[in-house]
Amino acid sequence: MGNVEEEKITEAIERVARAPKYSQIHIDTIADIVRREAPYAQNTADLERRVRLRLHKVVAGYLVTGRPARLLRGLDEAIPAGPDAVRTWCRTVLAAHISSAERLPDLDRFYPAILDLTGPVSSVADLACALNPLTMPWLRQNTTAQYTGYDLNLSYVKICAEFLARTATAATVRHHDVLVRPEEIYADLVLLLKTYHCMEDRASGAALRLVELIPASFVVVSFPVRTMSGRIAHFTRRHTDELAALAAARHWELRRASLANEELVVIVKKDDRGSHD
Repeated sequence: MGNVEEEKITEAIERVARAPKYSQIHIDTIADIVRREAPYAQNTADLERRVRLRLHKVVAGYLVTGRPARLLRGLDEAIPAGPDAVRTWCRTVLAAHISSAERLPDLDRFYPAILDLTGPVSSVADLACALNPLTMPWLRQNTTAQYTGYDLNLSYVKICAEFLARTATAATVRHHDVLVRPEEIYADLVLLLKTYHCMEDRASGAALRLVELIPASFVVVSFPVRTMSGRIAHFTRRHTDELAALAAARHWELRRASLANEELVVIVKKDDRGSHD
């Protein structure tokens, strides 16, 4: 692997994982990025520099802007106050995460738009979910499907697990890197919300392979209308074209819908008899 020995690669994985900035990131993610960067590194110092730059690009832009304990304040008061208070609390915490905050204006229409494209489902897997499990009150208005969220950031998992444990049935969240271990995931409906392009930044082709290989009746991929800087998200067209080409090659149906802040692409993998390709 380049100019970096295997022993040094292992040491780099351990050293990056101990860094406070990345202490909440799944070890599988760190190891994957280290090993992907190792062939291009000149030495161990260059390897760690490259890994930290890649990790920053992969995760830092979407980090939540508050500690889990602080964000969870008020939940104990909201639950006995009733569903409206819980929704208000959810909206407040969702607003602390850039991608989730962008979804707030569309939230009442979000799951109806998805389920209009898929029909009834029995299970939902939310990949790289971040704080999206906090939209459970809106999801439960539309389906009782078993829900599992997956995220590589333990901070998100702690917040969402605490919320789900107190408020939701048939719902859980796991600390898991779906790119490293996709074989552990199955659901009728898979959500990949505004993270496809981030996965492609991490490893070119990774998100497209995930969409193709993961067993599901429906895979919903969404893209932001604008970047975090407010510019038009031009990468959306390129990635939707990739998905359309994949669907055509595999004889899968492609369905689409647009919300104010999010584009939805649904790949339908099951045929009319409910079986899969």
